[in-house]
Amino acid sequence: MKILSEKKLLLSQRHFETILAGMYCGILELTPEARIVYCNPVAVSLLGMPEEKLLGSDFTELFQHNDNQGIRKLLDTSDHTPQTISGNSFATLNGKEFSMKILPVKSKGKEAIVVIFKDISLRKNIEARLIQAQKMEAIGTLAGGMAHDFNNLLMGMQGYVSLMLMDIKPTHPHYRRLKAIENQVESGTELTRQLLAFARGGKYEVKSTNINELIIKTSNMFGRTKKEMKIHRKYQKDIWTVEVDQGQIEQTLLNLYVNAWQAMPEGGDLNIKTENVTLDETYVKPFKIEPGNYVKLTISDTGVGMDERIKARIFEPFFTTKEMGRGTGLGLASVYGIIKNHSGFINVYSEKNKGTTFSVYLPAFEKTVIKKRELSAEVLKGSETILLVDDEDVIIEVSLEILNALGYQVLTARSGKEAIEIYKKNKDKIDMIILDMIMPDMGGGKVYDKIKEINPDIKVLLSSGYSIEGQASEILKRGCNGFIQKPFNVSELSQIIKKVLR
Repeated sequence: MKILSEKKLLLSQRHFETILAGMYCGILELTPEARIVYCNPVAVSLLGMPEEKLLGSDFTELFQHNDNQGIRKLLDTSDHTPQTISGNSFATLNGKEFSMKILPVKSKGKEAIVVIFKDISLRKNIEARLIQAQKMEAIGTLAGGMAHDFNNLLMGMQGYVSLMLMDIKPTHPHYRRLKAIENQVESGTELTRQLLAFARGGKYEVKSTNINELIIKTSNMFGRTKKEMKIHRKYQKDIWTVEVDQGQIEQTLLNLYVNAWQAMPEGGDLNIKTENVTLDETYVKPFKIEPGNYVKLTISDTGVGMDERIKARIFEPFFTTKEMGRGTGLGLASVYGIIKNHSGFINVYSEKNKGTTFSVYLPAFEKTVIKKRELSAEVLKGSETILLVDDEDVIIEVSLEILNALGYQVLTARSGKEAIEIYKKNKDKIDMIILDMIMPDMGGGKVYDKIKEINPDIKVLLSSGYSIEGQASEILKRGCNGFIQKPFNVSELSQIIKKVLR
């Protein structure tokens, strides 16, 4: 009878251990002194230690110093009350974070503690990425609105300076001063480009590009000015083509080089690497992009590195660790925005005093690389009739003067509805429309569609403080004839008008 009972007990124990072994949670049995006396295979895997080392060890010593004292208090089983530790997590020495349930048990006068735990590191990482993405999107919307309004102010300045420069010769005493103002406007334009690159303004001029060629060009140029830094390059042979705005990607690369250089004030190594990679759905899901083929660009330095607090904020606009007046805080913010607007993503890994690595991923395309064509500075005149549509008075006023100076006849409308009415009355003499894309009552896209219903052959040039991506790109796909970014100068406008009117 006793032998039969022992067999049943042994069978029951094996059955129980089989169930525990098959569970997806880690399960430990502890003595009241927190010594481990049992661990299922999942616990062994999660804790990253062999079973023989776990058994007999102090459970609290598996955790980081700031957690183990708190865990020891929670393991007090004097009241025999099960405790679920919700809202908190505990980090082990191997860096994983666990949520736990503590179950005091008592059998045949013996006390023990059962700990059920699971790894929440991945979940917390994904949650943190999603929160960061939402925050960056909100900041990006704000930055885009600021850049759009600032571009309109710059348009007025640029326009009037261009008009004055048309009427004076280089020998005039004010010529040099006007050119200096124009240069300052260009500096302001560059600032708004960085803001728009961060925001949902996106790309200007997308071309099929060999990323290796851009890296060779930018790193050689940068290396000539920063000789205290050693640059090491490793290029993927037959690198896949990417469709990018070459100017913005060059800006991205230079910002990352500058960031590395500033992290190595006494010199160091800058490592640049390109490679073709294929990313699956699991890897790209937190970044809300499509799986598939990507070109990966890695830029790493041997500099001072960053702590977690700084690393969490480096892509925010206007955040900088430099002293007042030494930086705008837009460099890495624009990098983030540029890569995001190219349907890619960027990762950063850094440790204090151990350097920093930025990994940039851009989607690959099967297209031929196109060489960039430089624009002429020639001013081209005409005599056609143009309908100018914009809700900003300063844009209407300066653009009207520019168009008149170029020889065009101009009608103006300060809203989408007014533009449609004016076009209906004058459609037989209007040769072209310059149409603002962002207007309060009726946006450029809707105005375009309604005017095309009246005359499918009308020539339309879109104009905006935002870039060609987004709404402008959609309108262009519907047959719109061109796009010009504010602020523009006289020669830029004159050339694109001629191109549209052909």
